[in-house]
Amino acid sequence: MTAFTQVITTEETSLTTVKSPALPFAPVEYQREFHDSLNNILRQYFNQIDALISQLRVGALNTLALPQGAFFQDGVTTLTAGISNADTTLPVADTSKFLSPGAVIIGSEIITYTGKTATSFTGCLRGQYGSSAAAHLSGVYVGEAQVPSGAVALYMSETTSSNGVAYDPADTSKIVFETAGYYNIQFSVQLLSFDNAVDNVTLWFSKNGTSIPYSAGLGTIPARISASKPATAIISWNLIVDVNANDYIQLYFASDSGNTLAVTYPPGASPAHPISPSVILTATFTSALDI
Repeated sequence: MTAFTQVITTEETSLTTVKSPALPFAPVEYQREFHDSLNNILRQYFNQIDALISQLRVGALNTLALPQGAFFQDGVTTLTAGISNADTTLPVADTSKFLSPGAVIIGSEIITYTGKTATSFTGCLRGQYGSSAAAHLSGVYVGEAQVPSGAVALYMSETTSSNGVAYDPADTSKIVFETAGYYNIQFSVQLLSFDNAVDNVTLWFSKNGTSIPYSAGLGTIPARISASKPATAIISWNLIVDVNANDYIQLYFASDSGNTLAVTYPPGASPAHPISPSVILTATFTSALDI
C-alpha cells in the first residue's frame, strides 16, 4: 500500500499533487509487520509532501504559469497627406486597429466616419462632440476615439500577454476564459470631453451578456479647459469575478451627456511619452471556484 501521487506537467515545470493514502485496518493483535508497513506508507506520504513544498518555495514560483491575460486598445495611425478643415476623407497609413463606423481625434478635433478602406476613413463629419474643425498637416498622429452611443462595450486590439485568457477575434470587446476560477479584473479608461459642462460617466461589467451585479462605478469629467484643451481623466478600479470555462466578460461605458469619449492619445514629444491607450484591461487568476 503506497501513497497516491499525480504529476502535473506544463511546458515549463512539473508539480506533484499528493493524495492521502488509503491506510489498512489494524489487526486485532499486535503485528510488527503491520506497523512496519504502516510506517513505510506514512514515510512515503510525508516525503511527497516535503517534495511538493520544496517545489512551491518562492524560488520556484517563477516557473508556474497561471491563467492570465493583459490587453489594450492601440488605435493610432498618421495622416499621409494634409487635409483642410472641410475634407470628408482622411488619408492615413493604416486603419486596421479602428472599428467602422467610428471616430478619431487629430490634435484637438474629433472626427466621426461612416466607413474605411485600408488607408482612409470615409464619410467624415468634422468638428464633432464640441470640438472645432481644423486643417491638419501630413504626418500628424490620428488617435482612435470610442463613442458612447448609449451604452457601448469597449474594445481592444492588442495583447500584452495571454495564457488561457484572450479576446474574441470576432468581437474584441469580449474577454474569453478557458479555465474556470476566480479572476482579478483590473482596467483603466482614458476619457476626454470638449463640453463646457461637467459630465458623469458610468462603467460596468457584463458576463455572457448580462450585467454583473454591483460592478458599476461613476466618475465625473470636468468642463473643458478651453476650445483647444479638452478635459481629460482616467478611471480605474478592480473587482473579483467568478467564471466558468468559455465564459466571457465585457467592459461597458456610458456618458450622461453622450459627449465624453474614450480616446487613445498618440505618443508625445514634449515631454516625450508613449501612446496612452483608451482602454487597458488585465485578468489574473486568483483561485479555483468553490467546491
